Formats: sequence, structure tokens, C-alpha cells
Amino acid sequence: MNFGEQLKEIRTSKGFTQIELSEKSGIALRTVQRMERNEGKPSLYSMNAIGDVLGTNLTLLYAPDFETETRNIMESTDQQLWAIARSRAKFKRSLGSYSIVIPFLWVIWFLTSQDKDINRIPWPIWPMLGWGIGLAIQYLKAYVIQVGSLEQREYEKLKNNQ
Repeated sequence: MNFGEQLKEIRTSKGFTQIELSEKSGIALRTVQRMERNEGKPSLYSMNAIGDVLGTNLTLLYAPDFETETRNIMESTDQQLWAIARSRAKFKRSLGSYSIVIPFLWVIWFLTSQDKDINRIPWPIWPMLGWGIGLAIQYLKAYVIQVGSLEQREYEKLKNNQ
């Protein structure tokens, strides 16, 4: 028995018409029909949405080819992890720039400064402090404060209330 036949059998055993399944899952009627006829490759999103309505995991019934499996993995990648990874990579790039530019500014100051008055504050201290504060904030966002944690908690609340 192929995937489409299994899907149709599960749908009818649960008492759903194709139209009802489409409406409850939010998946287009045409997509449901194509899945039952084994036409094309269903997306992971479609299978999960329909599976939630039917109370079964349709991905276990469907044995996709390598290309579809790769696409499904890419679609299901945790977006929150990607956001954290992007913010950490951004911090590391900024830190690398900081570690190159700031010593260069100090070298310029040292080579061009005529009077090395101890009571006078050297000008490279200001970009060093400003950029350093920005880096500290960026570090906190990337490694301490969880990106999207409030949104995640609200999502979990909504999901549990259904």
C-alpha cells in the first residue's frame, strides 16, 4: 500500500472528507487530493499539518527520496537556533574587527602625538570605549539573553491551550 492509499484510509477511518481535512489542517484541497493520488512530493509542513488533524505522524508512512528528505530537513530547521547562530557569528566578526582596528588607532596616536602629556586623555580611548560598550551589548544578546524566548513561551502557551 503506497502513501496516498494509506493517507486516504486513515482519513476515511477518522470520518473526514477531503474538504473537511483541508479546512481543519489549513492545507489546500488540491494538495490533499494530490497527496492521496501520490502526485508530487508532499512537503514536511503539509504532512505535519494533516497528520496533526488525523492524530498520526504521516512522515513515518512516507519514505521520501534523498532530494525530498534534504528539503524537508531544511524546512524543519529550528529557526531559533539559526537566529542564535547568526547573532553569535555577528558578534565574532565585530570582535575580530575591534581587535584589529583599536590597536591600529593606538599606533596612529602614538606615532602622531607630539605631546605625551599624562594628564591628557588620548583620543583612541573614546572609540575604544564606545565600540567596547557596543560589543558588550552584542555579547549579551548572543550568549546570555535568549533570542525569541518570550515568543517561544507564548507559542507554547497557545499550543497547549488548543
